[in-house]
Amino acid sequence: MTPWKLRTPAERMLGYARVKEARDRRTPADRLRELASDEITPVRLYTAMNFATPPDALLRLSRDEELNLRWCVLLNPAADDAVLRSMVVQERVEAASLRGGPPTYFVGGFFVRGHAVHHPGASAALRAELLAEGACGCPGTCDTLRMWQTRMPRMRAAGWP
Repeated sequence: MTPWKLRTPAERMLGYARVKEARDRRTPADRLRELASDEITPVRLYTAMNFATPPDALLRLSRDEELNLRWCVLLNPAADDAVLRSMVVQERVEAASLRGGPPTYFVGGFFVRGHAVHHPGASAALRAELLAEGACGCPGTCDTLRMWQTRMPRMRAAGWP
């Protein structure tokens, strides 16, 4: 978790300006790449939620220590197969390291993989791999995009093409 840091009023105002920049779909991709490594968590958070954020910046954000950032990357429809595959591998490693430790919700569960299998950016190969692994909770009726069908009207209203 990112430690708290006391900032001057001028620093806070600059942080607010960067948050506004990270939220704007018209922000250039190069600037979004810079904002993806900002020290202020809300700047990175809104960069992860921005539909215009390029996949390489999303890949960097998917490795952030903040769980909320990784969740926003997973829910961003701009995340491509490489980003999703990286998150799936990271979850597999974390789940393997927790086995034999204290019981936890994520051990044996498919938190990231259960959403990645339904993600519109996932390739057919990744979907097949995750379905074979049992990541989908609705294998008999699943069309692998059901989760996104309810979100797309709201995302289109927010500017997703």
